[in-house]
Amino acid sequence: MKIFNALNKGKRLLLNAGIDQPLRESKLIICHALNINTKNCILDLEKIITDIQIKNIYSLLNRRAKGEPFVYLTKTINFLNSNFYINKNVLIPRPETEELVEYILIKILDKNKKFYVLDIGTGSGVILASLLKHLPKSYGIGTDISINALNIARKNLNNLNLNDRTKLINANWAESLKNNIFDIIICNPPYISDNHIKNLHKEVKNYEPLTALKGGKDGLNSLKSLLPSARKVIKKNGLAAFEIGFDQSSKVEKVFNDNNFLIKRIVKDLSGIERMVIAKPN
Repeated sequence: MKIFNALNKGKRLLLNAGIDQPLRESKLIICHALNINTKNCILDLEKIITDIQIKNIYSLLNRRAKGEPFVYLTKTINFLNSNFYINKNVLIPRPETEELVEYILIKILDKNKKFYVLDIGTGSGVILASLLKHLPKSYGIGTDISINALNIARKNLNNLNLNDRTKLINANWAESLKNNIFDIIICNPPYISDNHIKNLHKEVKNYEPLTALKGGKDGLNSLKSLLPSARKVIKKNGLAAFEIGFDQSSKVEKVFNDNNFLIKRIVKDLSGIERMVIAKPN
């Protein structure tokens, strides 16, 4: 079979499954299956592919047609210009989370200063790794209740040679850490409310870990749970940054005030949605 035929069959399969941009996705899946860089995916449409390659391509196409996210097929994602390993045990990082990290980095004028960074609920470790990559003198800790997530985070930190400046801890939020030691706390907590969980796209609801998404009735359960321990471990002049849901900016002030945090700013993402809470200890 020629690549041309596999591409067209893949396109029809994904189109019938309701996948957006079926030709593009079919092309990217074939590139991945043939070990061609998906960033600059160029296919020789007349090239003959082997039976083993065909079997691999159609296995991936069928998984995608059932709704499995493309990132979980390739097990890799680019986040702030670094490639990270991802699988179904961790949430797929979103562009809004990239914006949260970028905002913190913009606010740090002296990136050669030593900061102690805490990433609460680190998941795949992309937030912690991305911050430390740009803060070469800093040290970071990532916490997570999931051992599987911590294993993935360790793999990603290893790949960026950040082992000597990081520690991963199996813990609930920041509860096992010493008081008053962190200059920067960052967290993308589960914040999707029960009402919105049931309306999530099947690619999210059926494949991504719901424990990393569910925020309870109002979406703020995780924030309410983690802020007390976060307040204990942050330094007096520390900076805290949290991602929140699209409809929560008017609800979070009381939650932060109740936990002795002062909101300095709520930042909009590139879509104009108030998505990032920047706070200081009160």
